[in-house]
Amino acid sequence: MPPIQWLLTSLFVSHVVGDFYLQSNRLCQQKQEKKALSPFMYLHAALMGILAWAMVPQSGFVICALGIAVTHLAIDMGKAHVRHGIAAFVIDQLLHIAVLVVVALLYVPQAMLPLQWLAHVFPISFILLVLGMMVAGKPTNILIKLILEKYQIGSNESCREIKNAGALIGNLERVLTIIFVLIGRYEAVGFIIAAKSILRFKDTDTPKTEYVLAGTFLSFGIAVIIGLVIDWLSCRL
Repeated sequence: MPPIQWLLTSLFVSHVVGDFYLQSNRLCQQKQEKKALSPFMYLHAALMGILAWAMVPQSGFVICALGIAVTHLAIDMGKAHVRHGIAAFVIDQLLHIAVLVVVALLYVPQAMLPLQWLAHVFPISFILLVLGMMVAGKPTNILIKLILEKYQIGSNESCREIKNAGALIGNLERVLTIIFVLIGRYEAVGFIIAAKSILRFKDTDTPKTEYVLAGTFLSFGIAVIIGLVIDWLSCRL
């Protein structure tokens, strides 16, 4: 894999870890409510720069890491002043990724990156699988939640009671789906969808049934796409 792809992959890993797994919903809400007065707004941006440098631990990358931190802060500040929703989430993530792409195009690594050393121990397909699983976890949960909210699916009390369990089940089913896609067992994916649908067939709570089915199709659809992307990249890197 060319150096620029290793660099971009490393930066993407740092972004996924820092922007999703190292900040809680409560802290995200604090940023949205307090905006520039939120201490976590600045701490989070600094953490993103530190994580980027940790994935590219080279003296020449310090300026780039600082640039990532500053632009991350600016983007998050802008997001805090707009209405929270699926559009804000997607635009926010696209802007962050655009910054990482620019950095990857401008910076030339002076030595092997940690991920490159890791590739000497594990095959590239395994590294891509781990990254895919990370994307299929919390980031996908947030995306599905925002899509369902936009179309007002699952807004009643009975649906709120199962949302936490739904997120956990969604994570598990996406992991299985990605694995089945990678080994070419698409019929197993269909079996899981059918089994889950049958379990909800006798549920007389229509809003809950709609919430589960909509979330299920979104979850499996995203997982299939992730699996296909991993398979495509594994064959070409």
